Amino acid sequence: MYKRCIVIFIFLLTFISGMQANGVTKYIDGLPRTSTVIPSFSTSEFRASLAASPLHHIEGIWLFPTDGTEIAITRLEPSGKNRFAELDGYTIILIHSQNRALRPGTVIGRACRTAKDRSYEAKIYTKVAGSSLMLPKKFRLQLDSDGSRIVFDRIKSAFSVNLWRFLPYPWRYSMKRNAQGASSEGCVRIFPEPELPLEPVYL
Repeated sequence: MYKRCIVIFIFLLTFISGMQANGVTKYIDGLPRTSTVIPSFSTSEFRASLAASPLHHIEGIWLFPTDGTEIAITRLEPSGKNRFAELDGYTIILIHSQNRALRPGTVIGRACRTAKDRSYEAKIYTKVAGSSLMLPKKFRLQLDSDGSRIVFDRIKSAFSVNLWRFLPYPWRYSMKRNAQGASSEGCVRIFPEPELPLEPVYL
């Protein structure tokens, strides 16, 4: 009887964990095969809406320092009309790219929180096709302790994608082989500004 109770308990625990995992991945797995653009997207209006709203840790506008590509991570729905409920997912939006074929307001991915603190699972497009993005792949996004930087890791892959490389220049190689345990580079927060400066200020 005791063993039977243990087996039932393990089964229920596994079932519940599976339901939670499905809840996390359901939204990101709904990312279309090809990118969409939020209608009538305005960067200034979007920034104003962020400033007027209480934000989650990961929400804001982020910069890839290598070339100036800017993205936003927000609870704004891909339609651009409403904000998600507290426990729903995040939309990753292109704000600025040197590749002029890619329009501001292009939805480049989706993300959801995981059980680990400041860790998120995401699905992000990895290929440029004209003015669209294709080939979504899963990533793990890790927000640092002060909320000023995000590191992007490809999930279950020996390769990583440098987003700041492929967005402006689709003809460049965007894939690189990761060293064992290495992470791809990430981005820094530019809005809202982090409480501490990203670089030390010398007097």
